[in-house]
Amino acid sequence: MSGPAAPQAEDEEETGTEPAAGSRKPSELELRRLAAELAPMVDVWQRLLDQHLPDRAGRCQTCTKGGTGLPAAPWPCSIHGIADLARQWHDRSA
Repeated sequence: MSGPAAPQAEDEEETGTEPAAGSRKPSELELRRLAAELAPMVDVWQRLLDQHLPDRAGRCQTCTKGGTGLPAAPWPCSIHGIADLARQWHDRSA
């Protein structure tokens, strides 16, 4: 059985920001490990899912461009994706 797809990280083009020096896109294995660690923390991933919702333009309302308050990340954002993986992991283990 294949698991849920890993969330896609935002590109520099999509957010208009430069990636941090030495930053890289996490691997699918790293995202799954993070989701597995987060899975028992039900209140945390539920709060993340509740907060990281799309606006009318299809951007995450919570992931804003620094200092502007303007939504920058396309939805689903990477945080929503990880929280959703944690929810799925939790549901499978229940």
